[in-house]
Amino acid sequence: MKKIILGTLFFLGFAFPSSTHAAVGVMFGGLDIFEFPCTCSPAMFTVFVPLFLGPIPVAGALAVPDTPTLFPWYELFPSAWALGFYTPGAQSCMIYVGTGCAPLPVIGTMTPFTGTSL
Repeated sequence: MKKIILGTLFFLGFAFPSSTHAAVGVMFGGLDIFEFPCTCSPAMFTVFVPLFLGPIPVAGALAVPDTPTLFPWYELFPSAWALGFYTPGAQSCMIYVGTGCAPLPVIGTMTPFTGTSL
C-alpha cells in the first residue's frame, strides 16, 4: 500500500509541474547523497542527486528540520530515496563561520509530509 501511495505522489509530481507559492508544500523526490549539520540552526543540509522538482531532474540541496515526522518509517540518510513536499525559498540552514553564523544556500525546507524508501 505504501508503494502505491508513494508511486501516485511521484506520478502527480510529473503530471502537475511544481509552482512556487508562499508557505505551500511543493512536490519533490530524489536520492540523498550527502548530509551536513547546520551548526547554528536545528536542521540538516541535505544534497539530492537527482532531485525531481518537475519533468527534468536537477541536483540541489534542501534543509531538513529537526522536527518529528508523520511517518514511522522516515529514516533519511545518504543512499535513501525521499519523496514528499518542501517549502520553497525558506533559508533555514545556518552554519558557524568565524565569529558568527551565515546562511548556507538551499532550495527550500522539507515539510513533515515526506517519506523515504526504507
